[in-house]
Amino acid sequence: MNTIIERFVSIQEVMTALHSQVSDYNWLVTDLDAVLSNDALQYFEEVQEVEEGTAYWIKGERLLELVHHTNLYVIWGVFTAFERHESITLNELTVYPFADGNSDLWIESPRIQYPSAVCELIFWDSTFVLLLSQVKDVSSRFRKTFPDWRSLEEYNRTEGLYESE
Repeated sequence: MNTIIERFVSIQEVMTALHSQVSDYNWLVTDLDAVLSNDALQYFEEVQEVEEGTAYWIKGERLLELVHHTNLYVIWGVFTAFERHESITLNELTVYPFADGNSDLWIESPRIQYPSAVCELIFWDSTFVLLLSQVKDVSSRFRKTFPDWRSLEEYNRTEGLYESE
């Protein structure tokens, strides 16, 4: 269930909305352009510079702590959720999920960028928040919290972002 919110929503609001679900996953954070305090790095399990940028690995409960105990302001960023048993070696990333310039978000059926991920939360230029999710409960809770949501597929179609055949 892919969803878009066509306004700025802070990461604090999003994480509060998804609170229990955030803790259920490990998170890969990429393509991050944010106001991040110096003490924020202590929350991450691993931080790695890769060719495409910086990749961060964080457990769900630590992500909640980061969001609620620092002054984090996200402009761009991709937060990719993985099952708790899954781990990734950041310097061996096979996919670097990104938002800025990613035309694959604006197609008929957008998909989560990392193949083994279950959900992807995308902050788009302090303008939109997108949720691509294979987990119905996550999408339902997100949509219930933000009643002005739209289906991303419908948004892409009505905005003429792709041509149907």
